Amino acid sequence: MKEDKMERLLKAMENPGDYTDEELEQLFEDEELRDCYNMAIKAEQGFRQRREQAELHPLATHHIWLKVAAVFIGLIMLSGITIAAIQYIRYIDDKQTVQKPPVTTVQPQPVAESNEPADTLRTFENEELEDILSEIAAYYHLRTEFRDDEIRHIRLYIKWNKAQSAEAMVERLNGFEKVNVILDKDLLCAE
Repeated sequence: MKEDKMERLLKAMENPGDYTDEELEQLFEDEELRDCYNMAIKAEQGFRQRREQAELHPLATHHIWLKVAAVFIGLIMLSGITIAAIQYIRYIDDKQTVQKPPVTTVQPQPVAESNEPADTLRTFENEELEDILSEIAAYYHLRTEFRDDEIRHIRLYIKWNKAQSAEAMVERLNGFEKVNVILDKDLLCAE
């Protein structure tokens, strides 16, 4: 309904002679259409003014367009440079990641001399977190889940006393900067 009224308004503005005075009055009874009509009149006046100014000052209009074009070209160049810089940084990061596998180190914690048998102690030396959690999960009869594939390949050096609880081992693993392991019932989840 609103589109029909708007279409009738535009036709009446283009060809007012096709409508009777009564039809025009009826059309302008709608406040919304009156507002649209007033805006259209103001827009037309603005366009006429700009056209007249352009005719009086053709060089000024030409210079404005040159400035607009220069700004547009500058923005495109800036965008291109930004995209190139981002791609370069990603390339460098990927290259460094491939060359140097992430190794997280922590100062070794002094282990008290224990009377535990040697088979209860296990040392993981520069092993991936996925392998470490798999062995721990198998020992405690847990499942493992990784929410981020990159964390699987973090390499750690850590000592594990099998006499400790699973909670104590999770707490030790979470002492590493890039590791977050959650123990939830029968699930070891690394984020």
